[in-house]
Amino acid sequence: MKGKLHAIAGVFGFLCVATFVTATVSSELFASPQTVAVVKRFVFFGMFLLLPALMGAGATGVSMLGERTEPLALEKQRRGPIAFMTGLFVLLPTSWFLSSRAAAGTLDALFYGAQGVELVASTVCLVMIGLNIRDGLALRGRIASSGAKHPSVEERNGGPLVVMSTPALVGSDGQQLEHGSVLALCRCGASKNKPFCDGSHNEIGFDSTPSDDRTKDEILTYEGAEVTIHYNRLLCSHAAECGRRQKAAFDSSRSPWIIPDNAPADGLLEVVQACPSGALRFSRSGEPPQHAQSDVAGITVERDGPYRVNGIPLASTPQATGAHPEKYVLCRCGASKNKPFCDGTHFDIGWSASAK
Repeated sequence: MKGKLHAIAGVFGFLCVATFVTATVSSELFASPQTVAVVKRFVFFGMFLLLPALMGAGATGVSMLGERTEPLALEKQRRGPIAFMTGLFVLLPTSWFLSSRAAAGTLDALFYGAQGVELVASTVCLVMIGLNIRDGLALRGRIASSGAKHPSVEERNGGPLVVMSTPALVGSDGQQLEHGSVLALCRCGASKNKPFCDGSHNEIGFDSTPSDDRTKDEILTYEGAEVTIHYNRLLCSHAAECGRRQKAAFDSSRSPWIIPDNAPADGLLEVVQACPSGALRFSRSGEPPQHAQSDVAGITVERDGPYRVNGIPLASTPQATGAHPEKYVLCRCGASKNKPFCDGTHFDIGWSASAK
């Protein structure tokens, strides 16, 4: 509800100012002095609709943004007061002055000088409100951020995952999902339109920050005669692809749970490639650790589970140690301690994407 009120107030304010400017310019160019007087009176009384709209847009905007500190949010918070103060201290007094002069039939140099000030101030308001509408849509994931051209995934603080230009979006049934160049994916777990965001994160007060007791960011090394496996548990989504493929080498019921020599080298490389989170890397003697990645780029939605991302950079969040910049698994249930990464909590809580 708060988001709808914010949007309505912002758009109404923009349309008010646009109407004032259009009516002013049209009446001066094509109408009689009597019509100019009517327009000036209309603009003056219209200010008592514009100012509450700007105040409402600002109040709801500040409430929704909370403590968000990303550039778009900070710019919106800066522009809102500029638009309101311009309306209160410039447009309101000049509209009253112009209405009074026009009603008296005094369309002199002083009148047109004040009207010039009014048009400049109106332009400032239009620009501020218009930019805020644009950035509000970007923050909600409805349009791309300014300058976004390449595929990327952006984590919005307290909000959705905004995806730009993904090559593919595959549903849990293996079918391609229809999507535009920009889409917002739910990560609070509460959307009624999963996997897409419907704004439910605002209603439930979703907190996207990692937990204080998140998994430690460290690399564990398991050496073998031919191949060494490197593992960062912080990135692991516990998809268990490793155990399904090479149970002898990857068995979480024992310690150490990885024994590279229990599987052939090509089998180990297959496991590292199949690992969706990028938590596993491999190295041979004298070589640095490296990932193995599929050539197919896109996002796959796991059934009752997270988003598997391949070939798309994660633009908004610092990577964990040893992370692949384009291969990772992102939380969809909203309960991971390692946000934005999945930590397998959806298994523990029995989360279902079909739940409303």
